[in-house]
Amino acid sequence: MNFIFKTLVIVLLGSSTLPLSAQRNFTLYHLEGTPQTHIMNPSFRPSSTVNVSFPLGMQSVGVSHSGFAINDLLHERPQDDSLEIRPREAIDAMRDLNHINIDMMNEIFGFGFRIKQNYFSFSAVNRMQFNFLYPRDLFELALEGNGRELLGERASFDGLGVNFNSYVEYNFGYNRIFNDSLMIGARVKLLSGIANLNTSRSVLGLHTDSETFDITVDGSMRVNTSNLAQFFDEDGDGEVPYQYAYNFSNRGIGIDAGVSYVMTDKLLLSASVNDLGFINWTSNTRNFVSNDVNYTFQGVDINGFLKDSLDVFDQLADSLVNVFSQTDNTDSYRTSLYTRFYIGGRYQLTDWLGATGLLYNEIVNRRYRAGLHVGLNAKLGQWLSASVNYGYYGRSWSNIGFGLSLRGGPIQYFIGVDNIMVAMNPAGAKNAHLTTGLTLMFGKPDKEKTPGSLKFM
Repeated sequence: MNFIFKTLVIVLLGSSTLPLSAQRNFTLYHLEGTPQTHIMNPSFRPSSTVNVSFPLGMQSVGVSHSGFAINDLLHERPQDDSLEIRPREAIDAMRDLNHINIDMMNEIFGFGFRIKQNYFSFSAVNRMQFNFLYPRDLFELALEGNGRELLGERASFDGLGVNFNSYVEYNFGYNRIFNDSLMIGARVKLLSGIANLNTSRSVLGLHTDSETFDITVDGSMRVNTSNLAQFFDEDGDGEVPYQYAYNFSNRGIGIDAGVSYVMTDKLLLSASVNDLGFINWTSNTRNFVSNDVNYTFQGVDINGFLKDSLDVFDQLADSLVNVFSQTDNTDSYRTSLYTRFYIGGRYQLTDWLGATGLLYNEIVNRRYRAGLHVGLNAKLGQWLSASVNYGYYGRSWSNIGFGLSLRGGPIQYFIGVDNIMVAMNPAGAKNAHLTTGLTLMFGKPDKEKTPGSLKFM
């Protein structure tokens, strides 16, 4: 559909201008002494009395592709070092349904402070998520046509779609220590939607009869949009989405919750759930709904074609217009947030070194994905923390992460990368991620035993 293609182009071009940060952040979850671990698990808290984040407080971006890597498609020929395209190997590396994810966030402003056993926080955050789903059979059809393996079978394009979500969240967090071993935290988020594109239904297929070669197309599609209608108009007039960033025309709410528990003197267990919630999209909505299609093309009558080819084409065009028609409306709609779950553990090996494990789960557009990471964390006083980890995500085991946190006086700089293999072998990587920023931290470290910090060990 033309409106889907136009919106995809707008999203891809416009995403490069948005403030960036990704929330998977496997490395950040266990990076000791960094206040931003509180974003991953609301039960974590920094060791300082007060911490403040500005627009440079946290900037990062994460991209993942579950389908094929570049080196599945392009191969170097040893005889002349030229590149050879091998689409069959790329298709063999795909699953039935594949995804490309971009998850971005920027903390516009944030602060937190500790009062005895209590920790309070507030932040304003700009969020953007992009998700493109494509089926393997779409590429199979492009490469092989509707013959060979697809002859007599239904080529499934079910799930094909684009989802884009942009909003600003204002969150209020609180956590508390109980009995020196248990910390519980929660964060409530008020959301203001900027723009949205949601493929809420996508059922499409093509079947070629193995005997008659009749082609049957079936399926239906529904796409909802908010504050993107001007991109569908020929003159392009309309209000820009960014003016809706702070006026709550599209209201939503979200909740994060986390817990940390000191199991033994050596073992800390933690878990959190992030982004349980929704946004109601009501401003400048425009939704596109196709009719249920079940159309069989039996070919062209050769006698009629020879007699009057233009009349045959006109009749065929009229039939296709009637079959593949669509309606549009301005109904409001609701979308869920991209919910994520973390289950973590850290075992203290020495006074300054700990072993970590992290199980990650996410639900994006009603689809479940998981990741697993193990690593080592080192902490030298309050001025240096470092982390290395290895794990699985996005159908790839080639993920080696590294994180570093440095503090000098009240200024702390941190950087986290979930996959350094991107720099070493970009053609073989399916995941890329970078987080970096500055935070101001004031006050002496907490002398109490604080879950979420190696200091309590």
